[in-house]
Amino acid sequence: MPRLGISARRALESSLARVLGARLQPSTVLEALLQALEEAHDAPPTAFHIALHPADYQALLTLQPTAAEALAEIARLVMLHFGWTPELPPRVWLYADASVAPSAVRVQAHSITEAPDATTSKPTTNLPRRPFIITPDGRHIPLAAKRIRVGRAQDNDVILDDLRVSRHHLELRWQEEMQRFLAVDLGSAGGTRLNGEPIQQCTLEPGDVLSLAGVTIIYGEAEGPSATQKVK
Repeated sequence: MPRLGISARRALESSLARVLGARLQPSTVLEALLQALEEAHDAPPTAFHIALHPADYQALLTLQPTAAEALAEIARLVMLHFGWTPELPPRVWLYADASVAPSAVRVQAHSITEAPDATTSKPTTNLPRRPFIITPDGRHIPLAAKRIRVGRAQDNDVILDDLRVSRHHLELRWQEEMQRFLAVDLGSAGGTRLNGEPIQQCTLEPGDVLSLAGVTIIYGEAEGPSATQKVK
């Protein structure tokens, strides 16, 4: 992947400075974006998940409530510099993660199918998508069963080897009538958050970030056979 020129880097850092305020350094965020794109290789990402220290996350949203939209446009400009020409800015999801150091940032780039727009699309049972989750260690795990249990114990379908995670922390349950997965907290000690908000249960949309006592997993949907064909 080509490197940014000095003038392009300065322009992008200037745009970032107008969004980030004083707590986050533009150069730090730009380098994290570039690293995420480097790891994406030849597949243009459609979504960026940006994790911040909780204090930085709260300060950013207080200063700039539309930070995600502004960062999405900057991410699009970065992609243009590398020869990718997305018609629309990629989606950006910001979330708090206590494992991220203050003033630091962690960026992951993914290709995640958008959820249908409820105002223009009626629910359908043959929406072409393949649901999956992305674990903190980068595993992409297809969701091909009606119930998928997540936790620290070895008898889970998805094992997260982190002491913050309860032995049986979360269950993903396929809802046939909604054609969606439902995330259900199993009475965990550390609790579950969806996009920063505590939940007991909630349906999932592409790009949602689940935090299991601070351990994050990302829900996505890829193009492919319909979910009704895949979920058994």
